[in-house]
Amino acid sequence: MSQSAPDTELAEDDPGDETARRYRFQYTWAAVVCCMLLDETQDAVEVFCEHHEDILLKHRDGQFSGLQVKTRESDQPVWKTSDAQVLGALGRFARLEATYPGRFRAFRFLTNHPLHVADTAQSIGYVLREVEGAEAVSDLPTPVGKLVSRIARETGVSPAIVLRALKKTTASSDLPKLNDASIRLIQTLTNCWAGAKDCSHEAVARAAQALIEECSKASTLDHLQLLAAYIVVVHQPDAAVIARIDGKRMTAIRVRDVLDVGISATASLSGDPARWAHPGQGSTELLMKKLSAGGFSAVSCNSAEDLRDKADYLGILWTKKFGQSQGLERYQHVRSLALSDAARAFEATKSESQVFGPAMREDLRRRFQQRRADRETVFDCSNEHLEGFAYSLTAQCKIQWSVDRPWEDA
Repeated sequence: MSQSAPDTELAEDDPGDETARRYRFQYTWAAVVCCMLLDETQDAVEVFCEHHEDILLKHRDGQFSGLQVKTRESDQPVWKTSDAQVLGALGRFARLEATYPGRFRAFRFLTNHPLHVADTAQSIGYVLREVEGAEAVSDLPTPVGKLVSRIARETGVSPAIVLRALKKTTASSDLPKLNDASIRLIQTLTNCWAGAKDCSHEAVARAAQALIEECSKASTLDHLQLLAAYIVVVHQPDAAVIARIDGKRMTAIRVRDVLDVGISATASLSGDPARWAHPGQGSTELLMKKLSAGGFSAVSCNSAEDLRDKADYLGILWTKKFGQSQGLERYQHVRSLALSDAARAFEATKSESQVFGPAMREDLRRRFQQRRADRETVFDCSNEHLEGFAYSLTAQCKIQWSVDRPWEDA
């Protein structure tokens, strides 16, 4: 039984974290598909993220392919047609075929987990093989015909259209595992992007991460926060629809721009992963002793503790959103910035004759503000978050606010 409080430890079994990992995989695979836009031998002109499908691919002739991306851990059962996710994907294909007749060239069920293999209607492969040779639903074996009828009933689409959609459908279990998707993206970029030829692996990895984040923004409509003011100005009822679609649209120009920015981004200050600190470490008692020695008031000490908690919570959110490795890499980068600025602030304000903690804090705040003005990489940290990182480091005995060290005499 743990003696710690639940707000000071990471959950070992967190379904929210697992969901976030699966979304990251989808964004990463969308980035892989976007690489087709850089390859002139590929028949692709645009990629849409979370628009009608997980990934919607537009071909040169104006037709489309709809991609459903599904993931499972290795200890889960193989995919069967009776699974809700499989039925949902096939039903989505049928609805798209009914809504946009003749516009879809193909539908693809893509997964990183094995498909059930058997000569029964529980096997996706078997169903698609039987559908391929059927002219009408009546030509199908009874179990497969029942599956088609079930999809038709649940989607409100005619069995004939369901059959037509399934004829265009393929299923593959060749996607990489969750932790290998980023590696696949880097390899793909190296092969198809001219900008990667003279760059280090680390630089290409930064560009790959930038493309993943752009696909994440496109998928979640990050741009919509700017739409309201724009619509008011132009007075166009359809502006929201246009902007929504354009926000999801990945073109070769957009992909190259994102990669060019990503590859030139400043390298992270993360260091050796074996020595990374985790959010929530340090002693509140030590923090209070060091701040008191520096001359902080009781109110300032309370504020410092609050900001420390907010900074550590942001670090936890990063591990949820980007995964343990990438989240902690961000956390280490910002910690290093806060520690560097704190060291400079200490040297600039230290005094042997009087306490200087508040003066050091003001100097530190000016340095944080300058970093923001210089557009340095601080991710989504506010200035208060950066200050909170300094207090977190104080609690870990990395920063002090006074020349005297009375806490060592206790």
